[in-house]
Amino acid sequence: MKLLQASIRIGGVIILAMSSITVSAADKPDALTFPQALQQVIDTYPTLDIARLQVEQARQDMLKVESSLGWQLAAQGGLNHDVSTFGIPSDTTDAFAGLNRTLRSGESLGLSGSYRYEDSTTTISPLLPNPSESVNLDLNYRMPFGQGRNNPQYVQGRVTAEATVLLQQANELSIREQLANQSRDVFYSAASVRAQLATAQSAVDRARRLLRYVNERFELGLAEEKDILQSDAQLQSRLSDLRALQVAWEQQRTTLNRLMGRPWDAEFIPLLDTAPLMKPSSEPKPTLVKEAEAHSPGLLGNQARVIQNEADLQIRRDTRKDKVDVVLSVGGRATSGDNVAGSIDESDVAGGVRLEYQRALDKRGLDAGIYQAQLNLQIAREDERKLREDLHYSVVGLLSEVEANQLSLKAHERRVISEEKKVDEAIERYRVGREATDRLIQFENEMQIARLALDQERIALERRLTNLSILLGRIWQSIEYDKGL
Repeated sequence: MKLLQASIRIGGVIILAMSSITVSAADKPDALTFPQALQQVIDTYPTLDIARLQVEQARQDMLKVESSLGWQLAAQGGLNHDVSTFGIPSDTTDAFAGLNRTLRSGESLGLSGSYRYEDSTTTISPLLPNPSESVNLDLNYRMPFGQGRNNPQYVQGRVTAEATVLLQQANELSIREQLANQSRDVFYSAASVRAQLATAQSAVDRARRLLRYVNERFELGLAEEKDILQSDAQLQSRLSDLRALQVAWEQQRTTLNRLMGRPWDAEFIPLLDTAPLMKPSSEPKPTLVKEAEAHSPGLLGNQARVIQNEADLQIRRDTRKDKVDVVLSVGGRATSGDNVAGSIDESDVAGGVRLEYQRALDKRGLDAGIYQAQLNLQIAREDERKLREDLHYSVVGLLSEVEANQLSLKAHERRVISEEKKVDEAIERYRVGREATDRLIQFENEMQIARLALDQERIALERRLTNLSILLGRIWQSIEYDKGL
């Protein structure tokens, strides 16, 4: 019997020593709350940098659209030597320059000027100047009354550029939310395993103390061999649970370290702390729903779709209109040169009004395009309604779960107090020989289950609060996030 006692003691001490080394691999492991863990994820994740670059890239489209309203310059010029059919050589120098600009209203302005110098050895008519110089200067103004009025192309381009920025911002927000959700899952899974590991370690310590106490009582003839066997079986079971949880903790630690960009074996302790998180119970539900809508990447992206479809519908409606333009023009002409009668120096001013009309005779394709655009817009608005509805139920559902979680937590706290008191009383009875070993082991098991359930309930509550914090966008209030480049 003494050999049995010694082997049980030695085996338990060796396994406990090994477990202690595994649990305390680092002298001072970092204690990380979820916001702190998420901060490290955000600081090291490369996809976010790409998303920010894409947002900035989309903003450049705005500049491209605005530049379409700027002045456009066209110029040409050249020298030409030609021999006519009659064998008359001539030299010509000409130059042209023009400025054009489309206004926000759809109207357009144009300014052009030209110069021409011509010199021939012989002229067809002696009355024509040779050599001759001519200068023209023209100003025109185009006003659309049908298609093109209010410059729908510019409006659509601007709206599309703004929508593209919204889409890229929604993509960036979506990536951040995905990272937050992924980090949440890994963090609280690690916290759950860590809590189980701590409970298992405590159970091992209690089982070892019980085995030592039973051995002491056996030496005094106050315990039987079956009590030692029961106590040892309890210890071995606890050690087995501890070893399994140590393996699980190594896996969780590696996963979270990888996500945070830390060495795979860096030690840390998941710390439960609801202080940085929101406390929504006292806030009106409609207010929280509106807050969630304002921070929803899905709604933001769908808003961009609605804007794009509205702009597309407007441009298609404009394209279907008849083109009716009024063009006003005014210009000056100047000609100078020599002929047989002497020098010529003439100039005049000319102006005019012109009406331009254009109509598509078959508009069925245009009508079909308008109908398609209407359907696309309707689909986008229905998607928006569905997204808002889903978001509403998500917020309300999480609030209900938090309230239930809080009530359950209080019940678990009362249960732990009761189980601890029951074990303390059983130990006192056991010391005076009024309690069986198996009953004491049973009570200890029930206390362990109660403590673990309490820990898991606390983790579940903080996890749900974190879900709400992510959903409402409040989690980013505690995260330093560089939105610029």
